[in-house]
Amino acid sequence: MQHLSDNGVAIDETQRQELKNLGYYHGYKGYRFAGMAKNRFPLTDFAQVIALNDFDMSLKSLAYPEIMFVETALKNYTLEAVLADAGSESFDQVYMQSLTAYRAHRGTSDYKPALLQRMRLRNEIDALMAQRYKSSVPVIQHFLDEDKAIPIWALFEVMTLGTFGTFYKCLDARVKAAIVSELGLPSNYDSATVLGNIIFALKDFRNAIAHNGVVMDVRFKQARVNRDIGKMLAGDTGMIGVDFGEITDYMALLAYLMTKLQAPEHNRLAFLDGYVSLLDSYQQKLPQPIFSRLVHTGARQKLQSIRTFASL
Repeated sequence: MQHLSDNGVAIDETQRQELKNLGYYHGYKGYRFAGMAKNRFPLTDFAQVIALNDFDMSLKSLAYPEIMFVETALKNYTLEAVLADAGSESFDQVYMQSLTAYRAHRGTSDYKPALLQRMRLRNEIDALMAQRYKSSVPVIQHFLDEDKAIPIWALFEVMTLGTFGTFYKCLDARVKAAIVSELGLPSNYDSATVLGNIIFALKDFRNAIAHNGVVMDVRFKQARVNRDIGKMLAGDTGMIGVDFGEITDYMALLAYLMTKLQAPEHNRLAFLDGYVSLLDSYQQKLPQPIFSRLVHTGARQKLQSIRTFASL
């Protein structure tokens, strides 16, 4: 408490328990900046720290069911296309028939990296299966205990979003084309490549939610998000300035994917309205110099554009 007071953050005895519950490191130190430690918030009262924590937790609660829906649906669309292409549930057959993106790079400098990525994918899946078997995951344990090959659908049941992203990138162009066609992604963009980038952008967001990381300032990004995602969203929905520098862009991406995946319109609009309600609430609770670092001036216009798109 004394350290907070020494740093200009007013805190009284009645807030001692809140600080203890929130935790000094996860709470005050985690919420005192936006994105990077050098971008300190002008905090003056511990109540602002509590409001930042509440905002962050509310964002995660709102986004979690929708990001799980999107993850599951994208896996199902991909699995359906893979089964149709390979004509078999055998991973070995899928590996030989459908995970062949590297072949398109023959004779170029991209061939070796693409082939190595495919080989790493196989190692990744083997390691994942060993870990899941060690943890007695029923669907994996059943097949291995029966000395049977694990079918591709069972692999998808336990595959992480990161491994799924690599799996997608290794797919032959014809399989990717079938997936984006089924999703109804725009044909005037390289939607097959963009979808792979979307999966990895979602992976960082999803993992932050699952591990209770801070999401409100998008510090969870492990790499710069490919600009083509923003371009495709702009062309398809009219949203301007989507660069994934703020949480609004991730929420809008979820709403876009929910629409493409034909989630019920009520669910799509309820999700967007829930986010707008959060913005309205915490814009009142947080000083403008703090709130504006998290939610930029164009956020409301983006939300209007995606809401119109989600209503079609």
